[in-house]
Amino acid sequence: MCGAFTCFSIFGNNQGMTPSHPNASDLFAAELLQSRQLGRKFANALAQPMALKSRSLHRFEAGVSLFKAGDRVAQLPFVMSGRLDAVVHVPGVPGGQIVPISFRAGEMAFLSYLFNQLPSGSDLVVGEPCTIQWLPLKDIEACLLNDQGLLLMLVRFLGQRLREVQARERSWAARGVQPRLCAGLVRMAADLPSRSDARTVVIATHEQIAVSCGISRPKASIALKALEGDGVLKLGRGWIEVLNLRGLIDRVG
Repeated sequence: MCGAFTCFSIFGNNQGMTPSHPNASDLFAAELLQSRQLGRKFANALAQPMALKSRSLHRFEAGVSLFKAGDRVAQLPFVMSGRLDAVVHVPGVPGGQIVPISFRAGEMAFLSYLFNQLPSGSDLVVGEPCTIQWLPLKDIEACLLNDQGLLLMLVRFLGQRLREVQARERSWAARGVQPRLCAGLVRMAADLPSRSDARTVVIATHEQIAVSCGISRPKASIALKALEGDGVLKLGRGWIEVLNLRGLIDRVG
């Protein structure tokens, strides 16, 4: 859903949000750009020792899961075109999902699999039709162990990724309760199926909405009541009807 205000990257039934234009946070935007630059530099440095040009191409349509949380991962995708989304499930929120990071052309979908045997902590899903090359973990690790320069590049990239995550958290925490709540409701509304009566009704309790937006239930309830008083929402037991979606979007900031 993109308007004249804030544009959010939407996948599936996300109930979190991933700001996708730099006005969300100048600091976060700068750190994200730096992460992408280092990630692409590292991937390019791996291209020759991993013989990327000789590897097969694989094409996938949007919505395909390359692997799910709990899977043992033996290979990572190098993105030639399109977009992959890491999808984290929100405990206690039915259908709640957040996309904390996406991978685009020229990037390798690094999560937390190198040099460990731990299962995946998230789904990796095709966000846009994409073309990838599969790179076995054992081959990547062998390249890193045989080339100190590559290993140092990886350490720098992971350090920058941590800075990006910290900047993202600061940007999110800096938002007030109402903008965070409105952003979550906008996302929920965007994921709803069409109704014959054209109403926009979110089936969720105040507690579920508070959890998905990272705020306390009392604060969520106060903010919801204020929005109802402004004519933006209508509150019911276990449901919320969005009466003015544009008004909700305007409050995201």
